[in-house]
Amino acid sequence: MRIGVTGIFASGKGTVCSMFEQLGAGVVDTDIIAREIMEPGQEAFAAVVKEFGSSFLSAAGSLDRRAFADYVFKDEAKVARLNAITHPLIKKRTIERSEGGICMINVPLLFETGFDKMMDANIVVFAERSQAISRGVLRDNISENEIKERLKHQIPLNEKKQLADYVIDNSGSRENTQRQVAEIWNILKLSRI
Repeated sequence: MRIGVTGIFASGKGTVCSMFEQLGAGVVDTDIIAREIMEPGQEAFAAVVKEFGSSFLSAAGSLDRRAFADYVFKDEAKVARLNAITHPLIKKRTIERSEGGICMINVPLLFETGFDKMMDANIVVFAERSQAISRGVLRDNISENEIKERLKHQIPLNEKKQLADYVIDNSGSRENTQRQVAEIWNILKLSRI
């Protein structure tokens, strides 16, 4: 059973997936897969260099992820070109890694990319926008403006909530989030019987 987990940037998707993992779920993080396929020698890496040029490569020959993100995320057409290269490969690896049991699939752009259609159910994790931005600044050492640029490419939170099968409020205490995770986990386990 594949369960999509999404939310806005720095809303706590990874934290929630870890909580499910502690209860026995498998976890696949599409951000990790996205990084893997962009390593030198990987198919997506070669396609991205061909499409966008080599000016975003470091002296060691790897992708300068920060400079590349600054370049791409300011232009919808560039984002679409990048997604056309990476999303099919990410989907393929996600399917391969999520066989058997209940598997939480951490997908930042779950609904935006059509990944939700591959899932048996979908969860939206949310925190207040200002709280998520503060977390993102601390966690990723990027500016508030960079986060806001990335958020422009995501469906608004209220729309995501309406598309979800389950919603987890991660703006309160860790215990409150764990309680919500446990409730959903029990429902998911029962649905497999």
